[in-house]
Amino acid sequence: MKITLPALKIALSTNIKRLRKEQGISQEKLALKADIDRSYMSEVERCLANPSIEALLKIGNALEVTPCELLQLGKKRS
Repeated sequence: MKITLPALKIALSTNIKRLRKEQGISQEKLALKADIDRSYMSEVERCLANPSIEALLKIGNALEVTPCELLQLGKKRS
């Protein structure tokens, strides 16, 4: 199965936003927990930024999931 960059960016942004809302935290609080600028977090959630592996790790740790879970296409966390 061929995965496109736009599809992966949409999956990432959707998963981050869903997990953040499930945990009841604001974008600002997530950014603080991940040690990432809030405006950058907003760009990631809006598919405007391509986060580095380090940023994916920080966001995953802040949300208590693996970077792989952040990148899953069309799957919801159980």
